[in-house]
Amino acid sequence: MKKLISIMLVSVLILAASTVYADELSDGIVENEIGNLEVDSNVTENTVVENIAIENPEIENKVSSSDEISNEENDESSEVGKDIEKTGYLTGANTDTDTDTNTDTNTDTDTDTEIEPDEYYIGVRYAAHVQNIGWQNEVSDGTTSGTTGRGLQIEAINIVLDNSTSYSGGISYASHIKNIGWQNEVSGGNISGTVGRNLQIEAIKMHLTGELSEHFDIYYRTHIADVGWMPWTKNGQISGSIGLADRVEALEIRIIDKNELSNKPEITSEKSYLQGLANSYLTYSSHVQDIGNMPWVSGGNITGTTGRKLRIEGININLSQDTVHSLTGTIMYRTHVQDIGWTGWKTLGQYSGTSGRAKQVEAIEIKLTGQLATFYNIYYSSHIENYGWLGWASNGQTSGSTGISYRVEALRINLVRKGAPAPGSVANYYKNKPVYTPKPAVLDVMSQNAQVRASSTRWLIMTDTSACQVGVYSGSYGNWSRVALWSCGPGKPSTPTVKGEFTIYGRGKSFGSRSYTCWYYTQFYGNYLFHSVLYNRGSMTQIQDGTLGKQVSHGCVRLDINNAKWLYDNIPNGTKVVIY
Repeated sequence: MKKLISIMLVSVLILAASTVYADELSDGIVENEIGNLEVDSNVTENTVVENIAIENPEIENKVSSSDEISNEENDESSEVGKDIEKTGYLTGANTDTDTDTNTDTNTDTDTDTEIEPDEYYIGVRYAAHVQNIGWQNEVSDGTTSGTTGRGLQIEAINIVLDNSTSYSGGISYASHIKNIGWQNEVSGGNISGTVGRNLQIEAIKMHLTGELSEHFDIYYRTHIADVGWMPWTKNGQISGSIGLADRVEALEIRIIDKNELSNKPEITSEKSYLQGLANSYLTYSSHVQDIGNMPWVSGGNITGTTGRKLRIEGININLSQDTVHSLTGTIMYRTHVQDIGWTGWKTLGQYSGTSGRAKQVEAIEIKLTGQLATFYNIYYSSHIENYGWLGWASNGQTSGSTGISYRVEALRINLVRKGAPAPGSVANYYKNKPVYTPKPAVLDVMSQNAQVRASSTRWLIMTDTSACQVGVYSGSYGNWSRVALWSCGPGKPSTPTVKGEFTIYGRGKSFGSRSYTCWYYTQFYGNYLFHSVLYNRGSMTQIQDGTLGKQVSHGCVRLDINNAKWLYDNIPNGTKVVIY
């Protein structure tokens, strides 16, 4: 710096000397005015000296001899140079010197020096208290705290701000705890959550305070059970889940300058937290015989009727959710309808079944999809003809009956968080066999005819091929009591059933052909049998020909499958069979 100022001084002296030399030649007067010159400190360009030296070698020698003078006269300027070297920038320096010469010269040079701000650092340090581990080591600035893939819950956190800026403020944070809910906000490295109580954190939220919130954003995300990493969120928004009892397993935190154009976590349209559902959000309505559409009811309540023998003809289901933080997925359902079978799958708000066709719903299936299926079970129970309330079916199981033509009269539906108990018993939620209740009959022509018959057992079977009826009697000669009267399908006129008195002597579970199967046969004469109506080959639910009350067989006596099985199970060999 001293050298620079010396060069500046010499340059001014040279210029002044040139003027004096010219005057001496013109006036004949030799005057040495070098000692009277005032230095203009604003002339600082080295190029001035260099250009002059090149044009006049003599002046170059004078400049060299003047270095000593320049160094002595500019101590003050040297001190300024020291300040520049120490601080890196110049503040408060103003050097203005007026120079009066024979030639009026005024040169102003304004130099603005931009002051660079001091370097600063702002970051965040945090630690998690983890199930079966305790407090983990502290991590910082986006590093994962907690665990993934181990099924361990975070139970508490603390967060500390590293701030070397001049901005005031800090971090405030809060946790949503199992069985507690949201705790009050804390800051300054204090614990949020619980220790020693085995209570999981389910959601977190945090924000910057003071001046820091005006200049910086705090970003964070959580890793939750059953889902994984939730999307990034920031500045007081919730991350995790509410109302799902789902644990936070890990978290990451970052602080980013608002003016930062890159290196920011992406904030997407995906939900930063998931909102659980109350059972009351599930609603449903049924269409009932002679009544029409029933009022909508919420989860667990009854739609339909009981004790009135009225059929449900259709069902509609709906679900109310928080549209911003709702779970993905839907509820799907279908009904088994009289003479139709299973309908196609319907979804929320769509009607399943029939109306105006007098056809009963006989069974129903309901299932969940998406995140709904991840977090919840759906349970449903049917009240059906002859059985009453069945057990609770769930997640696509069949509730009600098929193949026995029993109507659904009422229905209940419940939405239950996975891991929670079912609303009731889950046994006997489906039926495919009718209720058998033998009823005593009045003494009629068949019963009168039975009294004069004798049997080797305490049982007697009477069959009226004209009336297409089978009577089952218990007792003895002259004292027979009819315990059941069934509709049957005896032989048609072209292939009539043999008539007379016969004795039961054999039985088997089934017989048939490539196209059909008959179940539970009881043999009374040659190839003449009591057996079930015709089913599709190998099936006990898909009836191929269920005609009864008419003469339709090839000679055997067809019965309802449950009646055929009762004979098969209960009537011993040797029992008298009378066919007329």
